[in-house]
Parts: sequence; C-alpha cells; structure tokens
Amino acid sequence: MTAKQIASRTLTHWKVLIVLIGLGITGSIAASGLSHLLKDIQIRQVQLLGDLRYLDAENLAKDLRIKFNNNYLDTTLAEVVSEVESHPWISVASARRIWPDTLLIEIVEQRPVAVYNDTQYLGLSGDLFEPPALVDEPMPRLYGALSETTQVYSHYSVFSDRLADFANVISVSRGHGLGWEIELEQGFTLKLGRVDILGRLARARDILIRLDMDRLRKLREVDARYDNGIALAWRSEK
Repeated sequence: MTAKQIASRTLTHWKVLIVLIGLGITGSIAASGLSHLLKDIQIRQVQLLGDLRYLDAENLAKDLRIKFNNNYLDTTLAEVVSEVESHPWISVASARRIWPDTLLIEIVEQRPVAVYNDTQYLGLSGDLFEPPALVDEPMPRLYGALSETTQVYSHYSVFSDRLADFANVISVSRGHGLGWEIELEQGFTLKLGRVDILGRLARARDILIRLDMDRLRKLREVDARYDNGIALAWRSEK
C-alpha cells in the first residue's frame, strides 16, 4: 500500500468518526429537548371507558385528575392502574396515555350477585368487596367461611334451580355444625345437613311441591336431615 493510499484511508476513518460524534451530540440534544418538552406537559384530562352501573364515573375522573395532576413523565401507568383498582367498585383496570395530556382508563366494574355474611358483597368474578354505599336492589344473602365463597354461591345456584318452580331462595347458610340451611321466600327454612345434600333436597322437594301456596306459607321449618324422610314444623295458629 502506498503512502498516498494510507493517508486517504486515515482521512476516511476520521470523517466517519466525526460524523458519529456529531450524530451522538445531535441525538443528545434532541433527547434533551424532548425531555424538556414533556416536563412542561401536564395530565389535564381523564377519560373512563366501561359499562359502569354503580360507579360514579364523574367523581372518579375528577379525583384522578387531582391526584395525577403532575407532569407527563412523573406518572407511570402502573401507578394509575394501582390507584384505580383500589376502588371497591372496580374489578380490573388498564390505562394508556393519549398525547398530549390525557389518561384513558378502561374499567371492568364489579357486579354484585349476593350479600355475604351481611357485611360484604360477592362479585360475579368471585371477589368479596365493600362498597361505600349499599346496593338498592334485591340480592340473596349468603353465609359461610371467607374461603368458601365460590362453593356457597354454587350451592345457592343449584338450590335455586331445583326449587324455582314453587319457591324462591332468599338465603343460604353453610354451617360447619348443622350443615346447609336454606331460607325461602314463603318464610320457612329447609335444613339439609352436611351429607347427601342433593338427595335430601330431592326428597324435600317431592313433598313440598305437593303443598299449595297457603300450606307453604304456614310452614315454619322443613328438616330433611334424615335418611328416608323429612319432618315438617308448622307455625302456631293465632
């Protein structure tokens, strides 16, 4: 390689190095400018999406605007989701940014299906939650251990289905002593115990379905905790 070729190659290397350095400086300046721009942008709008029946969306959006009224970079979406999901009426949430100043939050609201132990609501998702205000609509009352919510609700569904043609189930209790107990709209209770639940329910149904509505209203208790029959207790005549 001649001296002229060596000099030419060396000059080319220096030109490439200068270009790379220039690009790096330009990129740093651009990044710095973008960062400075983002620092001047605040979250000013919160939009909520979802089928909301119980949640006060307007007040929630207002509270979120106040809480996250800082610059664009200081708010992470994880923080937003965590804050939204801490609300008792919200089951699941997701969030994303809409340039330049909007948070878009999608919400799956809790759907209460029963009152549990008189203090909490059981959601359709199987979660227990405590809203700040009571729900003004009829719901079954369920009683049992906090670890058995799914089992208690599934039994309520079965009991309601098997008795639907002549009685409405308004309460189901899962007691570890006396076992399963059902309260019906007509005002009497049905005791099933702890074993052979469906068999006992079937025997009780076979007897109850033969009674007219007047007789059903006079019933106080039906005890089906027997192997081959049931006992009926009537209200005292006044």
